[in-house]
Amino acid sequence: MSLSLKFYIAIIAIIAGVLIGTLLFFEPIEPWWIIVLWGLSGWVADAFPVEVRKINGNIWVIGLGMTFNLSAAVLFSPISAMIIGAIAATSLNEMKITQWYKILFNVSQISIATFAAAFIYRCFPVNLAIVKIFAIAIAIAIYAIVNNSFVAGAISLATKKKFKWILKDVLIDFFGLSIFISLSISYLAIYLYPFIHFYVVFVILGPLLGIRFVIDLYRKFLNTKLEAMYALTKALEEKDPYTAGHSERVSLYCEVIAEKVGIYGKHLDDLKIAAQLHDVGKIGVRDLVLNKPERLTLIEYEEVKRHPIDGANIISQIPAFERIVGWVRYHHERWDGTGYPEGLKGEDIPLEARIIGICDVYDALTTKRSYREEFSHDEALKMILSEKGKAFDPKLVDILIESADEFDKIRIEHAPVYPGVKK
Repeated sequence: MSLSLKFYIAIIAIIAGVLIGTLLFFEPIEPWWIIVLWGLSGWVADAFPVEVRKINGNIWVIGLGMTFNLSAAVLFSPISAMIIGAIAATSLNEMKITQWYKILFNVSQISIATFAAAFIYRCFPVNLAIVKIFAIAIAIAIYAIVNNSFVAGAISLATKKKFKWILKDVLIDFFGLSIFISLSISYLAIYLYPFIHFYVVFVILGPLLGIRFVIDLYRKFLNTKLEAMYALTKALEEKDPYTAGHSERVSLYCEVIAEKVGIYGKHLDDLKIAAQLHDVGKIGVRDLVLNKPERLTLIEYEEVKRHPIDGANIISQIPAFERIVGWVRYHHERWDGTGYPEGLKGEDIPLEARIIGICDVYDALTTKRSYREEFSHDEALKMILSEKGKAFDPKLVDILIESADEFDKIRIEHAPVYPGVKK
């Protein structure tokens, strides 16, 4: 862990400690049994987080315990809400973390976010029901911004990625999934509490864990579909030792260029999926055509040219992947409009398809084929540069040339297994 990240965590911990220490002297506190019960309920809910995705190998999850933090921010005093948030932040999920500073960070930043929500809520005159609803919504938004800003800052320092891209991405995740869960169940808890008091925790724990279960099943369903498509692509590539690992390498090359053009987070994840699946349509092309050592006939070439359309059609069967369908369909379009399947030109070609296209060509050039030897890294760069403004987006060519060392490193580390790979 870098010194800057340690300093960042220390500052957040100090702020949380000062807030709690100060509020203990000036704010009333709820009975301890209520705080412990509410906090432990959040602790249990956070033990079953919703996995959103991986960022640089780290799993990014959304804890359901924030519903208890948010309802506590409205129902109880700010100091009580902070302590509840701190208890929930030390969930079973966090107990698995051996690094004490990660636990300290989570406890501190969630405590501060809960305090911010409680403070903002009390800035509104909540005598009217409509004002109260609006105040709760604003409090939840503030919680999200504070919580995710702290998390984005830590990820940025740990991964050396731009803070604004990480923050944008984690906020999209929060407001796309968690805001619905948090708003609805927090409202339920807040409005039921005056009638059934602490029994409300048992009422809302059931729906929370049920929602988590359904979301988990859906994500497993999507992952199963995705793994099946990856298996198709891998099986296709394994028929020819020269193309083994092609899609994986194209995905890695795409990541290099994508980050240079500001594609990050969920957008980058989708691009990498599209890159992994860009040739899945070749499953419908005959083996004798794919592995033919001689020049293809016109009819055979037309058969090969169908693979972007077929691949897009396969991917379109999964609604969650609708966004990437066009990226796969158009990855063989050319900047000058002479590509296929539709002859799109320039900016009409999706940026993501242009990125996949140029990375696809680089990998094809630098790996051996049944009909030719591979070109060296330098030879491939010269050939791509000669097609600048013709086959490829000029800006992407410039980025690839600037990133040549990164491309070469990926090429060597992930080279297919056959003798005589050129350096």
